[in-house]
Amino acid sequence: MAIDFDKFVKWADSRFDDIVISGSEVRINSIFTDDVKHKMWCSPSGGKLNRDFGVFHCFKTDQKGSLVKLVQLVDKCSRDDAMNSLLGCRTMAELEKDLDEILCDADTLLQKPENQKKIEISLPNGTNLITDLGVNNWYRKKSEEYLDARKIPVDGLYVCMEPPYKGRIIIPYYDRFGSLIYWNARHISPNSKMKYLGPPKDIGVGKGDVIFMAGTWPSLGSIVHVCEGEFNAISLRLSELNAAACGGKNMTDKQAVLLSDFKIVVCLDRDKAGESGTAKMLNMLSLGKSLSSNDKLSYVRPPERYNDWNDMLVECGPAILHAWIKKKQRPVDFSAPHGMADDAMHF
Repeated sequence: MAIDFDKFVKWADSRFDDIVISGSEVRINSIFTDDVKHKMWCSPSGGKLNRDFGVFHCFKTDQKGSLVKLVQLVDKCSRDDAMNSLLGCRTMAELEKDLDEILCDADTLLQKPENQKKIEISLPNGTNLITDLGVNNWYRKKSEEYLDARKIPVDGLYVCMEPPYKGRIIIPYYDRFGSLIYWNARHISPNSKMKYLGPPKDIGVGKGDVIFMAGTWPSLGSIVHVCEGEFNAISLRLSELNAAACGGKNMTDKQAVLLSDFKIVVCLDRDKAGESGTAKMLNMLSLGKSLSSNDKLSYVRPPERYNDWNDMLVECGPAILHAWIKKKQRPVDFSAPHGMADDAMHF
């Protein structure tokens, strides 16, 4: 549903000294950094992807989000108040119903086997379950050594013994129905120039089309902690938390839809890329979450001494990892820059 163009122009004109209207876009000076050249572009129609509730993009900081979020940041108001500013003639119940229908349609197309494009996925040639190999097998020994150093159990993981994935641990991805949908191959050598190697692109499924869920998929409405990599997700699962991985610091539209039925805690790495990725992922997920106040979107980061959750698991163990996440996770604060309070970014 597009934001009414004239209504947004009226709002923007009342908040900013000068605005520039260019076709279907409204351009304003960035609220995130010094700007006098109108580097923040706003599209009430939703941009190229026709996003519900419009979009903004600051080309100086690469911050993005919905126009609803922009109103929240500028007016320091609740999501409901921002929605009323832009769509005041519609009730929140009507908006929630429309968004629920959109997400339901997308979820149906992506999740249900009868509506999916049938794509055959198989593991690489020469791939075996690690535990199926003999105890003296070189690949089994090296895989077990590699995983033991990271406190990751070998159960359910594979190793490939033939090129082009030779010497790589194969991590399978399953959908909520238990079907193999993807896999990733992690090299056990620290000297490898390419740590990860996925399936050939011609299979028709890419990293951005899937979600890795550690263990079985939880029931709808459950809390899911979203990490960058599979081993971090497994580390959180070992700490008795539902955990998933999106394969990096960026999340695609398809991945956001796959997670739209869950309450999300974003759990990216401690580095700078993880910090910027957290902000972008929160922006992405806030577009796809229900407008209900019961749908919490939260985030947490590892302590400063650890780059990621697996590092913390190795040194501290699962109980402390679990306790840290439960104590330090924060709900999104849409009145703060990037949706994250400063104290929560630096704990």
